[in-house]
Amino acid sequence: MGRVDRTETRPNGLEIQRVRIPLGVIAMIYEARPNVTTDAAALCLKAGNACILRGGREALASNRALLAAVQDGLASAGLPVEAVQLVPVTDREAIAELVRLDDLIDLCIPRGGEGLIRYVAEHARVPVIKHYKGVCHIFVHGAADVELALAIIENAKVHGQACATPSRPC
Repeated sequence: MGRVDRTETRPNGLEIQRVRIPLGVIAMIYEARPNVTTDAAALCLKAGNACILRGGREALASNRALLAAVQDGLASAGLPVEAVQLVPVTDREAIAELVRLDDLIDLCIPRGGEGLIRYVAEHARVPVIKHYKGVCHIFVHGAADVELALAIIENAKVHGQACATPSRPC
């Protein structure tokens, strides 16, 4: 934040700089993965942004506990605890309300399934970064149990569809 990435002097002597600045308030909307609570908070704070987090109902208690830990850390560091907030309700209408707050929120990043992302994009008045398919990579260490790794990959990535294994190629 604040770093000058490029400086250019125009023929008329005007100096133009590209400087890294925060975006402002970022709404992160996600589903059942409480690790997103801390990941999103850390990334937003590192870039100088505040964030409003809205997780799924399956992990609301975990998200509240993680938020408390994040806010304790902010307080210990002398930073405003209000820089990270959690929407305390999990119904879809709360998402629709949140993404209409274009006077308060500068960007929305939905993280989850296609249905969630489409819902956010359809209701938003704020800019939305959407991905739909996601970018998924898995690294398997050379010393790993290959059969176990393949079973984990199949479970995590194809949800019951056919998957390649040494004995069953796709």
